[in-house]
Amino acid sequence: MHGAVYAIADGEVVAYRVCQHAIDPDNSHVGFILLRHRGETGDNRTLTFYSLYMHLLPLAEYHTFGFDVKELPDFPHMPTGDAPKGKVTQAVKGNGQKIRRKDILGYLGRYEGRTHLHFEIFAVPDDFHAYFGHTQPGNHAPDTPTDRDCWGHVYHTIPAGQSFHAQPPGTGPDNTLRGIKFERGQDGANDLPLAVETYFCNGAKYTNVWSVAANGARTLLTPAPVPEVNYEYDLYSRATALYPACPSDGYEMLRFGRILSSTATAPTWVSVTYANGKRGYIDISNAAIKKLSDADFPSFMGWQKIADGNTLFDCNGMCDIDALKKLVKDAAAGKELPVIEDVTEAQKAQALSTYITLDNPVRQALRGFICPAPSE
Repeated sequence: MHGAVYAIADGEVVAYRVCQHAIDPDNSHVGFILLRHRGETGDNRTLTFYSLYMHLLPLAEYHTFGFDVKELPDFPHMPTGDAPKGKVTQAVKGNGQKIRRKDILGYLGRYEGRTHLHFEIFAVPDDFHAYFGHTQPGNHAPDTPTDRDCWGHVYHTIPAGQSFHAQPPGTGPDNTLRGIKFERGQDGANDLPLAVETYFCNGAKYTNVWSVAANGARTLLTPAPVPEVNYEYDLYSRATALYPACPSDGYEMLRFGRILSSTATAPTWVSVTYANGKRGYIDISNAAIKKLSDADFPSFMGWQKIADGNTLFDCNGMCDIDALKKLVKDAAAGKELPVIEDVTEAQKAQALSTYITLDNPVRQALRGFICPAPSE
């Protein structure tokens, strides 16, 4: 069933092709629109990327499905060339046309006789390096970044042998420090390095903790995220009570784990599960504890930077099936890709898509790739 194709974000038109007819007996459609998007994700950090929408329905078939060309922006109302039926219409450059998020760009067309949309989101090399040059996906011992870009989930890496306290020093018999309650934990130390993830949802703070073995293998110490109810709602009152000299610095320490507005630090005690069944408080202002966020794409959260030397794609942009099988061999031990010889490219793509989509270990192994690949 055909449907509308919408723009994923505000942008401008780079190039497009609007066809009057299909190009072959299989009714393949070659209409497309390429958009450029620009935005900022943090501290003067510009992200430029593109979205590509291919195999859009030709104008001659709009009436078949009851579509109205007036639902589209002005520029796709007419063909971009006068190619005869069965020939490829020329593509043209955009001239600065602006597109808003959720604008209708066209309608689902066909490829080799099947309803199909080829969609890509990508960045060109210069824009890619300008943005990801600030991140640490290939660094297995990431350091606290020097810039102020911090968003999404917050992470801490805690070296082995750190001291954890049942309560922050100075906590009274009533389990409060300057009027803020701290539930009692356990004294102890962590035998292995820890990777800590914190995030907020509906006013609560949630924490996940993994111990990290020498070979990099991670073991989850928190079967479910540990909640601290109303933590986010109480951030201002906590910062005011615990950091009377500078509540704004305290707020940033409590929210991000580091002070983004200056190089200052302030003792900040957070509750962390440091071993199975053991939780205690540790001062995350310690310089040995590294502070990151999703803005840094940390490798210990599964991000992998696939470089030119080990990319899965050949010069034509096709995935190397043997390289893919090697990559996921541990995730899918004993399994084989479906037999996909002597069939069309569309059938091969469908078989590979089904294999990846339905095999959860393989899906997990293929998450978090940041890699170059030639594009159509």
